[in-house]
Amino acid sequence: MSDAQPTTLRVIRGLGGFAIVAGSMLGIGIFLSPSIVAAHTSSPMAFYLVWALGGLTSLAGAVACAELGTLMPKAGGDYVYQYEAFGPSTAFASGWVLFGAIFCGSIATMSVGICTYQLPVLLGVDLSGTSISLPWGRDLSWAEVAALVLIPAITWLNAMGASLTARTQTVLTLVPTVLLAAMALFAISSGREVVDTAPLSPTQAGGTLYGFVTAYMAVYFAYSGWINIIYVAGEVAEPQKNIPRALIWGTVVVTALYLLLCAGFLSVLGFSGLRDAGEAGTATAGILGGAAGKFGMTVLIASALIASINGTILGGARVAYAMAQRGAMWPLLETIGEHHHVPHRALWIQALLSCLLILSGKFEELYVMVSLAMVVTGTLTVGSIFVLRRNRKWSDVERPYSATAYPWLPAVYVLSSIGVMLVMLNSALSGDGGSWYPLLGLGLLIVLFSVHKVLSMRNGETTGGPSS
Repeated sequence: MSDAQPTTLRVIRGLGGFAIVAGSMLGIGIFLSPSIVAAHTSSPMAFYLVWALGGLTSLAGAVACAELGTLMPKAGGDYVYQYEAFGPSTAFASGWVLFGAIFCGSIATMSVGICTYQLPVLLGVDLSGTSISLPWGRDLSWAEVAALVLIPAITWLNAMGASLTARTQTVLTLVPTVLLAAMALFAISSGREVVDTAPLSPTQAGGTLYGFVTAYMAVYFAYSGWINIIYVAGEVAEPQKNIPRALIWGTVVVTALYLLLCAGFLSVLGFSGLRDAGEAGTATAGILGGAAGKFGMTVLIASALIASINGTILGGARVAYAMAQRGAMWPLLETIGEHHHVPHRALWIQALLSCLLILSGKFEELYVMVSLAMVVTGTLTVGSIFVLRRNRKWSDVERPYSATAYPWLPAVYVLSSIGVMLVMLNSALSGDGGSWYPLLGLGLLIVLFSVHKVLSMRNGETTGGPSS
């Protein structure tokens, strides 16, 4: 951008940064995944171990991204780091998949989810019925119509400025965090003695290597979202201090909360009961507080989901903005609003694409399709730290923060993610049902990389090069 144009402002401070990390992580996963993990582990000890490993993996990624974020405190996160580490073609492919599929798909999926399950309980109305029949044969439910309203509403909040967005995120994160921790402590101290049914054999309970890996994958995705602060690094005040604090403390606090909640679920439901609970939060709250407890838990889940949607909207637009700055996306997305100093066009294009995914009815399929690509892009981002440490341009640059326990801790993230990818590939290649869907997302990533590489070579230049 030219110097005459508005630029983003560094207005996100310590608590706001923490809330972006913690709020983005604290979604529906912690309420759905415990039952999956219990079903695929053979004992409470193995159950806790999987959750602890998930937290360690997230922390390993967080310390790597803390170094990258302070080294290059710019908007865009993954795209910026991968550009410097692996070149413009990798960054181009990753950036387009991130923005067009992962972020927009996540926004659409979470918005429809909250409007399908939590909003009807809060409003006391049924939103499952058909409201509109579209010309192409698609019937929209009232929940999907509500989601089409929710996305522009949260986008409008983001368009009002990063400072307001961060303050809202702080409230939406801290209140559920404190109340969920209090509920977990109450559940643990409730004194209920749950007698489990006849214990299952390790094989029946999923106590095998495959079962452990399946459980770990559920936990892996429940922790996702810790990375979101790097997308708004260009708007973080004192980034050398606040980015590492947000990433590390946000991850540590959420890990502690997850373990506390899991202890609460087990205290109330028992290990056998947790396997069959489905959504563990509401099941636990219903036993502790009846109908009032269920309603209160629904409010907390809704708040956590809105925080997660808000964090996703906040981050996704910055990826598009960073790509537009380097000529890898539509130039109009490079524009920063004069009054609120945020990439407002990128925000509204993101909202439009997310709404179009809902109208198409393919948002859930898209999210599943790019699940493997999502792991690949995250692994490339954390892997960037190893490349840049040896890169002639970046090896001697002063690092305001150096990744804790480098190279061992970042290596934990990369190796565990490779393990997840291998399991997902094995599942996809088995061809059971729609398990092959993730191969399409991986194929899209490869096609985008190849097309960009060929066009760059043909033009004798690097499309998506550095901005002036």
